[in-house]
Amino acid sequence: MRRLLVFFILFSLFSCEKIVDKPKKLIEKQEMAEIIADFAIYDQTYTVKPDANMELVSRFVLKKHKIDAKTYRDSYKYYISNPEEMDDIFAEAKEIILDKDPKLEDYIEKKKKENPNLPEFLR
Repeated sequence: MRRLLVFFILFSLFSCEKIVDKPKKLIEKQEMAEIIADFAIYDQTYTVKPDANMELVSRFVLKKHKIDAKTYRDSYKYYISNPEEMDDIFAEAKEIILDKDPKLEDYIEKKKKENPNLPEFLR
């Protein structure tokens, strides 16, 4: 009985390569980083104008990149299931944002000092 249980556990571990299959229309990592950077930038619209329609902002970002919502959603699901790739995408998105406004680096460092327990991906 034990051997059978071990066999099924090993079989299930080796039968699954990836949690999410690669979509047919996968957004490239660089483009995904640019889209995420734009979402982060435009997300700040809400702090300036609380009654802003964030759905319209999201549509604007996707239209700007000539991406439909399904392609973005499928690509995001794929990348989020691969943490190493998603970390690379987030790091690239952070660099894109810092290139647009270099003063943010000082602000980020200040916030890190104020909140030393931030998760790694926010640092």
